[in-house]
Amino acid sequence: MKHEAVELLSRYLKIDTTNPPGDEIKGVEFFAAIFEKEDITYRVYEASPGRQSIRAVIPGTGERPALILLNHIDVVAANADEWQADPFGGQIKDGFIHGRGALDMKGQGILELLAFLEVKRQGWVPCRDLVFLAVADEEAGGKNGAAWLLEHYSRDFQAGLILNEGGFGLHDMLPDRPLFLIAAGEKGVCRVRLTRTGPPGHGSTPHGDNALEKLVQGLNRLLEKDTPFIVTPLIADHFKQLGAGWDFLKPYLADEQPETLIRVLSDSGMTAIPQLAAILKNTVSVNCLHAGDKINVIPDEAQAELDIRLLPGTDPDAFVAEIKAELGDDKIQVELMEKHAATESPVGTEDFAILKEAHLRHFPDALVVASLLYGASDSRFFRDRGMACYGVCPMLIGTQDLSRVHGVDERISEENMITGTRVYTDIVRMLCRV
Repeated sequence: MKHEAVELLSRYLKIDTTNPPGDEIKGVEFFAAIFEKEDITYRVYEASPGRQSIRAVIPGTGERPALILLNHIDVVAANADEWQADPFGGQIKDGFIHGRGALDMKGQGILELLAFLEVKRQGWVPCRDLVFLAVADEEAGGKNGAAWLLEHYSRDFQAGLILNEGGFGLHDMLPDRPLFLIAAGEKGVCRVRLTRTGPPGHGSTPHGDNALEKLVQGLNRLLEKDTPFIVTPLIADHFKQLGAGWDFLKPYLADEQPETLIRVLSDSGMTAIPQLAAILKNTVSVNCLHAGDKINVIPDEAQAELDIRLLPGTDPDAFVAEIKAELGDDKIQVELMEKHAATESPVGTEDFAILKEAHLRHFPDALVVASLLYGASDSRFFRDRGMACYGVCPMLIGTQDLSRVHGVDERISEENMITGTRVYTDIVRMLCRV
C-alpha cells in the first residue's frame, strides 16, 4: 500500500486546476471530502463562479495567535505534448509522482494537510488555532484568492504566523551537506506597459518615426544599462551563513563588506546564475511585445510589457521613474499596471528558531538559512497586514529540479513526500506545542 502522502498527491494532481481559468472548485471539493470524512469543520469562499478557496480550523487554547498553513490550488498551464507523463495523470513511476503542481505547490499542500490531520487524529489541543487554508488564483496574482479573502473576510484570517511556499531543500548546492532555504522575504512586483505611437504608412516608404522601431530603440537603451548589485541586510546575513558551506566566501566573512561579497561571488562565477543574481539586483524582463498586423504596413502603435522585480528597500515609483528616464523618449508612455513593494518577516523570532530546529532534527548535518524569494507569493498580502510569513518546504531536491517548476516534467519523489510529511508534522507540533 502506498503511503498516504503519495496516494493523496497522486489523486490531487489528477485534478486540472490550470489558471486560467483556475476552476479551483474542483480542488476545494477534494479537500472538503477529506474534512467531512475526518469530521473537521470547514468553510468555502467563492470570489467568482468556480474560483473557490477553503479554510478548516482545529481550535486551540488561544495562548498564541493562530498558525495558518497556506497553499494554493491553482497551477500554471502544461503542454502534454512536451511531457513524458500526462501532466494531469498523477502517475507514480520509478519512485516519483509526476504532474503539474507536484512542486508548485500541490505537493506541499498535501504535506500541510497531513500535518493538520495528524493533530486532529491524535486529539492534540494546540496552543493556537491551527488553520488549513487552500486558496485560488495565486498564479495570476491572487485577485480571486488571498488578496480577495483578506479584503472581504479579514477577520477569518488573522494569525501570528503563516507557513507558505518559497522554501526548498537542495542536496547539490553545497559540497558536503544539504541546504534548506526558508524564505523570510520576497521581491516586489511591478508590471509596466510601454506604449509608443507614430504615424502609419506603407512599409515601402519608411518615414523615420516608426512606432515599433522607436519603442525597440528605447528598450535597447533601457536594457543596456548596467544594473548594480545590491546587498540587502537579509542577503548579507544569508551569505554569512552560507560561508559555513562555501570556502570561497571566507574573505567576505572576514570583513563583512558588501563590496567583498560581490567580488567573491563574481570571481567564483556565482553571479552568472540567474537565480542567484536575482536576489542581488533589481531585474527588468521584457516579456511581451505587440505591434502591427500586416507586414507591409508601418504600425501606428507599439506596446511592450515589462516584468520588474524589486529588492527590499527599493521604492517602486522611483524605480519606474528611472525606467522612464532610461528609455530616452518622451513619446513612450509608461503605464503602471501592478505595483507591490518587497516584503520581509523578521528572522530573530522564536517561531523562526523552531523552523530551523525542526529541520535539523531530521537533517542534523544540514545548513538551514533564511533566504529571499525572487518570485512572488501570497505571503505578501499577509505581510502587508503585519503577519509573519515564511516559505517552508522540507523537501530535498536537486537544483535541476527547480527548472521543472512552471516547466516540463514536474515531479516529486515518493521519499520526499514521506519524509516531508514527517518533518512538516514535527514543525506543526513544535509550533503548536503538542
